[in-house]
Amino acid sequence: MNIDATNDLAAVWQDVSQWPPSERMALATRILRSLEQRSEPAPPPDERPEALKRLIGIWKSPHPPDDDDVERLVAEERGRKYG
Repeated sequence: MNIDATNDLAAVWQDVSQWPPSERMALATRILRSLEQRSEPAPPPDERPEALKRLIGIWKSPHPPDDDDVERLVAEERGRKYG
């Protein structure tokens, strides 16, 4: 959050904090419900990132990886991503 957004948020809070509790509760409820409505569906399998496809494949395997395998996979992915 940048400084302008922080200042805007502080100004809004200064106004809203003076409202009666019932009105603040109504606003909070409305904000939380708006978050539920904005959830995006999962991308189709062919649009998932390659790393996610690999992880899903690993989870479906009959013998899931142990901690050492997971650490190795994470290190390999970091190596690919950051060089």
